[in-house]
Amino acid sequence: ERKKMAAKGEAMPNGGFPIDSVATLKDAIQSIGRAKDPAAAKKHIIARAEALLERVGLAGQAGRPAGDLSYGEQRRLEIARALATEPKLLCLDEPAAGMNPQEKLELTELIQMIRRRFKLGIWLIEHDVRLVMSLAQRITVIDHGETIASGPPEQIQRDPRVIEAYLGE
Repeated sequence: ERKKMAAKGEAMPNGGFPIDSVATLKDAIQSIGRAKDPAAAKKHIIARAEALLERVGLAGQAGRPAGDLSYGEQRRLEIARALATEPKLLCLDEPAAGMNPQEKLELTELIQMIRRRFKLGIWLIEHDVRLVMSLAQRITVIDHGETIASGPPEQIQRDPRVIEAYLGE
């Protein structure tokens, strides 16, 4: 499934490449660079890894073991690794799960920056309604496997089926 996603230009954090807890952050990104383009010059791969770590706010920790990162930092590293594959669509499956409010705020800012800087689509599966409403341009709401609403956030917030299923009456 991951190979099919890559062939279509899609990427998902931790997309089949588990993070070695003893590898440095820089090594974790470089491993994706080598997987994507084995013939690329090492200098280019290193520069790309450093740039991605900078963009996700982890540049100052490039030599640190990945296993020492906080949960929120691990998620940012996973997103950087997904971006290393140069996707057209970034798939985020519950990226805020288990995060504290500060980490969620930082994640929201990161996703907004990614959308602006990388100009790629973001497919977000998330149960944190506030996070979804702050990020999404279009939302599809699924309840028990059925689509119950689809549209811009303002429309979704007013939809009686969504209110009943997710927001409470």
